[in-house]
Amino acid sequence: MKSQIVYIKGHAKSEEQANDALKSFQRYNWDVELHEGYTPKTIPDIPSIVENSRLHNFKEENYNKYLTKVSCALNHLQFWKKVIEYNQPMAFLEHDAIAVDSLQNVNFKDYLILNAEYVFRPPNKLGIQKYQSFSFQGFGVNKLDNTYPLTYYRDNVWKGSFMVPGTGAYVISPSGAKKMLAAVEKYGLDQSDFMLNSFNLDIEYILPSPVKFNKVNLSTSYGI
Repeated sequence: MKSQIVYIKGHAKSEEQANDALKSFQRYNWDVELHEGYTPKTIPDIPSIVENSRLHNFKEENYNKYLTKVSCALNHLQFWKKVIEYNQPMAFLEHDAIAVDSLQNVNFKDYLILNAEYVFRPPNKLGIQKYQSFSFQGFGVNKLDNTYPLTYYRDNVWKGSFMVPGTGAYVISPSGAKKMLAAVEKYGLDQSDFMLNSFNLDIEYILPSPVKFNKVNLSTSYGI
């Protein structure tokens, strides 16, 4: 599986985790490379922002956090363009991703969550207390069902759709990448795990999960 690990150049802990990630994925024969992510100092032109979105609120409340979240979102846009260019499914991995298995010959439509077993467990901070009783069910590739707890709650066209549980590790197909770029062009940009929602593309997950988290969450998406 062709993959990229996004890290923050010049951030010692990010670089350290990215190298840990690289070694783990190479151990399981992923076709992986490191990729320097955007930061508030290096982001290009910012697309329009979705009204009544989380990203829009950050712009009003905390401009540094807003620019950091924009940087994260633009990393995904850049990646989706690469997926279309290569015309094959590719894995997006954040610096704290750790491989625990290989991934071969998997069939999915648009978007595949690779770390479902770990997203509501420490050290991840995604609503651990609120969602700790939820667990993904099934074996192999599965669709989200109505028991899934993460729904888009901002008052715009995406309200009520399923959001992805973070963006630490996923595979997206060329069809999914095209859908997401079209969605951003039509509606605008939001925080990464908000705009990646079931209104815009089909979301599936795989069990057992081939990716987990590193032992420490650096929380770099909250501002660096």
